Amino acid sequence: MNDPLQRASVTLLIHGDDLVPEELSAILGVQPEIGVRKGETFMGRGRPGTAVTARTGKWIVGTGYREPPNINEQIAELLGGLHGGADTWNDLTTRFDCYVTVGAWFADDCWTGGLVLEPKILGMLAERGLAIDFDMYSPGASD
Repeated sequence: MNDPLQRASVTLLIHGDDLVPEELSAILGVQPEIGVRKGETFMGRGRPGTAVTARTGKWIVGTGYREPPNINEQIAELLGGLHGGADTWNDLTTRFDCYVTVGAWFADDCWTGGLVLEPKILGMLAERGLAIDFDMYSPGASD
């Protein structure tokens, strides 16, 4: 149902000035790829090897890139691996900016397409109070 995507990643981002990465890791039961307090230095993802000073606290965990992608499976895997019920997520989304982002790349011979989120996945996002952001790229526009 995700045509004609070549690869995709799904990531949960939690941002906030008062964010304490160790607290979120304990609450959600996983270690982040990036967990940093406001003002701390970390290695940026956009330019590997580049140190960045965090303008706000960050807690980031994701599925990595998948080829071929299955956005629904990736979101279910990501959210299903995190601890916490409705009260936990209500607290987190009240205190912090929390959302899921999907990075999707179209196949080399395509410049347009789309994806469908299944009702189960929409329910998982809604139960947690999470918005979803789609960053979609085509080969010609990304060169």
